[in-house]
Amino acid sequence: MSSIDAQLQLPPLARLLAALAIFVVSALAALWLATAQPWLGLVLQAGDDGLVVLVDVQREDLPNGLRPGSRIARIGAVNLHAIDVMEEPDTLNSYALLNEFRARQAELSATLNQPQVLVGFAGDNQSIQTVVVAPYAGRPAWSLPFEFWLQLFVGGAGALVGGWIWALKRDRPSVFLAISGFGLMASALSASVYSTRELALDAELFRMLNAGNFVGTNIFGLALISLLLSYPKRIGGSLVILAVWTIGLGAVVAQLMQLMPSQSIGSYGPMLAQFCIILALVAIQYIASRRAPLARAALGWFGLSILLGTSVFVFTIAVPAMLGVEPHTRQAHAFGIILIIYCGIAIAVARYRLFDLGIWSFRLTSYLLGGMLLIALDAVLIYGIAIERIPAFGLALLAVAMLYLPLRNFLGNMLARRTGVDALRVREVVDIALTPNVTLRQEKWRGLLDSAFAPLSIDLAAPTDRARIVDGGQKMLVPFTKGTPAMCLHYAHGGRKLFLQTDADRVQQLVELMDHALASRDAQEHGARQERTRMARDLHDNIGAQLLRTLLSRDPERKDAIISETLTDLRDIINNAQGTGLVLSEVLADLRFETDERLAAVDMELRWDMEIDETQAVDARLAHTLRSIIREAASNTIRHARARNFAVRMRVAAGELHVHISDDGVGVSDHVGSHDGGLVNMAARAEGHGGALTISSDSGTHVFARLPLETPSP
Repeated sequence: MSSIDAQLQLPPLARLLAALAIFVVSALAALWLATAQPWLGLVLQAGDDGLVVLVDVQREDLPNGLRPGSRIARIGAVNLHAIDVMEEPDTLNSYALLNEFRARQAELSATLNQPQVLVGFAGDNQSIQTVVVAPYAGRPAWSLPFEFWLQLFVGGAGALVGGWIWALKRDRPSVFLAISGFGLMASALSASVYSTRELALDAELFRMLNAGNFVGTNIFGLALISLLLSYPKRIGGSLVILAVWTIGLGAVVAQLMQLMPSQSIGSYGPMLAQFCIILALVAIQYIASRRAPLARAALGWFGLSILLGTSVFVFTIAVPAMLGVEPHTRQAHAFGIILIIYCGIAIAVARYRLFDLGIWSFRLTSYLLGGMLLIALDAVLIYGIAIERIPAFGLALLAVAMLYLPLRNFLGNMLARRTGVDALRVREVVDIALTPNVTLRQEKWRGLLDSAFAPLSIDLAAPTDRARIVDGGQKMLVPFTKGTPAMCLHYAHGGRKLFLQTDADRVQQLVELMDHALASRDAQEHGARQERTRMARDLHDNIGAQLLRTLLSRDPERKDAIISETLTDLRDIINNAQGTGLVLSEVLADLRFETDERLAAVDMELRWDMEIDETQAVDARLAHTLRSIIREAASNTIRHARARNFAVRMRVAAGELHVHISDDGVGVSDHVGSHDGGLVNMAARAEGHGGALTISSDSGTHVFARLPLETPSP
């Protein structure tokens, strides 16, 4: 096979175009042959009485006596029988019947090629009437039945899908798949001409077309056998494949030379043998691929394709013909079943979304089995127990619904069940996110993935933003999170299964949950840090100022009052007091009295100037910020400035409260190292309220603050 492939080293596009060209030429040839035959304009069908029934009239210039329902008794001098309009002569039991059929076709073809043809038919009175019909030289394409175009489509699909796989892949299985596709095309296109003929074809043309159908069908079967010998595991060498083709083509030659025991055995015996060999190879491949999940998934698709297609074709066409029973399935429709086989195998060979095919295989197979079971039970009730058709169908449907469907659902759930993510994983993810140690967090994350999907191994991987399935389901990439690296999981369930797309979706959900949990933890920690900073700042600025005020007070009663105020401030700090509707002038009045009392205790004078509306209302947050800034500034002046005067000036402008605090002390540069924490706190408070604070040292210390009267959004 390597030598064949070496001779066909064409670019992929050239291969696909070559397959397309072969099909187009073959399809045009089939269409030309079908339309080049003499045409009476009659649609004929075999009747139950062994005669030929006129089903439809397709020409308007025919005699009025010819109408649907009439029995066509003879054409020229040839008396017609139902056998003359049969679609597939291969269903005849003996070579003698086949040769007789071909002789009658030759005689009828010669008659139809005459300028005028006598058509004898039986009307309503059962008497034979004769009319003269002038056959057209050719058959219009619009008169060709649906079955012709169906078989043309099947042949094209086989050739193009096979050519597509062959174009994309350069291995032995793709070559056999392409061969099977062209075999299907040859079989379908040959059958499309003779199985949809109006009445007869030239004997030699009929023989060639019938041989083309037979040879193409066997090439298709032999190529499938060769494919299963090579894929998914190579279980047969070149000599085995050569032997298969030698024996198979030898049987074809023997049938064409009419050397087989009977016509039906020669036509359908090789097909039945090929089906049995395919089933045996499926079993062998199943054993050979028990440790290869990817190969087993492909094999499952093979089994589905064979079950849906080959078995239906064999048991509805081949087996009845070999038993001498007329098949009830039209050959054109059987080709549609074969196309299902081919497309299924093409998908498996191409490994297109292979990780999803296992459950598809089960679902479609279970539907097929359910339908077959329904038909079988219906037949047993009708023919075995003699129940009427309608009650029998109802009982069969009830039995399938109550017995088969629950079993199917149970097995489907068992097959579809994967070790994945459930509600309990949410708690695990949150616990992992809250783990402070990075190494321990990564170990727990790896353990979660291992318990959820039981991969054969877990390795570090290159960063990726989303979970992805690669290598046909053999690997699954897990994206990185804020606290864990990207990882690659190899083979699910200990190497016995492939990863599904649903697994990737679940991993993505886990990753997003982990990121959310980590972000929530970071936000919580950030909020806690901010709250601790706020409380430390308030304790330093407010409680410290109040305690200093208490120490400087000489009046015991006043000390008690200050301590009571301090406790109130402490509760506000702890509770982070909020509220609105405080009158700014009242807040400043209390603050002025408190500041004056503190300064007076150290013989320092206070100058307090305000240009504000007496009714201006503020919220508790602004009041707390303003109180903290003035207290801290006063504390710094008392402790470090060695000043005699302390001034506070306030005014409202452009929706802001402008505050200027100053003293006449030594300035901030000489003592910044000792109380820089307080200065930072004042700036942080102003900025936290949406304002700004600056400090300068020019003839003392000057603090300038701007505080919006409206509370900014947090």
